[in-house]
Amino acid sequence: MSTTVSSCPRPRTRRRLGAVVSSCALVCAGLVALAAAPASAAGVCAAPVVTATTTTITCTAGGTGSLTVPADVSFGRVVLDGAAGGAAADNVPGGKGAHVEATLAVTPGATLNVVVGTRGGRLNGYAGSSGLGGGLVAVTDSGGTPLLTAGSGGGAGGPGIATPAFPGTPGADSGAAGSAGAGDSVGGGGGGGGAGTATAGGAGGTGASAGQTPGSSAGNPGGWPNAAGGFPSPNIYFNAGYGGQGGAGHGSGGAGGGGGVNYAPGGGQTGGAGGSGGGGSSLVSATVPGSPSSITDGVNTGDGLVVFTFPNPKADIDVDVTAQPHLGILVPYLTYTLTANNTGPDAVTSATLTATLPTGATATDLAPGCTATTGTVTCSYGAIANGSHASKSFRVPLHLLSLGQVSVTGTRTASTPPDPNPANDSATATCTVVSLVLAVCP
Repeated sequence: MSTTVSSCPRPRTRRRLGAVVSSCALVCAGLVALAAAPASAAGVCAAPVVTATTTTITCTAGGTGSLTVPADVSFGRVVLDGAAGGAAADNVPGGKGAHVEATLAVTPGATLNVVVGTRGGRLNGYAGSSGLGGGLVAVTDSGGTPLLTAGSGGGAGGPGIATPAFPGTPGADSGAAGSAGAGDSVGGGGGGGGAGTATAGGAGGTGASAGQTPGSSAGNPGGWPNAAGGFPSPNIYFNAGYGGQGGAGHGSGGAGGGGGVNYAPGGGQTGGAGGSGGGGSSLVSATVPGSPSSITDGVNTGDGLVVFTFPNPKADIDVDVTAQPHLGILVPYLTYTLTANNTGPDAVTSATLTATLPTGATATDLAPGCTATTGTVTCSYGAIANGSHASKSFRVPLHLLSLGQVSVTGTRTASTPPDPNPANDSATATCTVVSLVLAVCP
């Protein structure tokens, strides 16, 4: 008998998820360009974790990674945590990173690159040292165009070094400008670094203008886009505090400025505190229209993190069974057609349907891919596109059936990808056998 495959006008968005390839290479915090790494390289993106409904890929701090978007995937939910800024020498904390959630529109086969920065450290071991800004946390396309960025926190400004001395200056949270360091007429505090914005990196904080030794170094501006925050200049032993560094536009936090130190003969001066680094800015772009997204600044106190969640593919098979009598011949029979209708949303790669026959009946003239035992017919199906169907038929001679109503039930017994709707997994065709040569089917 025959096997047929035909298309039906039921277009649906495909979300079939094939193998996800993750590859990574090490990089320092504050990386400017995101380059795709070889597929075999080790890195920050772990192997996919697959459940019944989703596939999750987690990329932890300390490097870059890349993902190949699988076939038939049109979107993925992405969560990013910006890295926190580093603490100053007196443990005044750095700023907190942003928490970003978005549904990213993707193209099958495209490459997504990620960089996941770490929490900022400390500039050096000296007593007035400042904290470094949190590293960049971002997702880009294969050409380096920013798609999603979680702003990182700025580093804390260093404390002054004297007796007494002003304490360090807390780092700015993501999206915020740094604060000026505390000081007085002897040891002035450094200015805070500016926040990164959607169009530019934050400005560097000004050096202290007050104090016995005014004019200590201003902070460096942050880069843009998805660049490093401003990095501190070498500390000089002046009374006045240094200016904080600007945060990057779309990304890294700026470093805090160093604290002033009392170095003058006779001692007794006050050491002004450095200004804190500005926070990096966040970006949400290329999202699925109408999908929810959010940016919450000042949340994360640790390393950066990026988590991708893709919906697993699914295909609903609607089973149908029809019967057609063939009479007026030497051996009358009923032809049964067992059909797998794919109602989507994804393509079927394989399916198995089983027909249960009346007691004692055995099928003949099986379509390719079907096998029979007494009372059953099992048919295997290959790929079926979303909105299409595939049919296989077989015969049951009338003389093998008892008089009266006879029923054949077809049931989906297996399919890939999973079927989300068991309600339409079976169907029944009922005929009435009047005699050995006559049957009626609705």
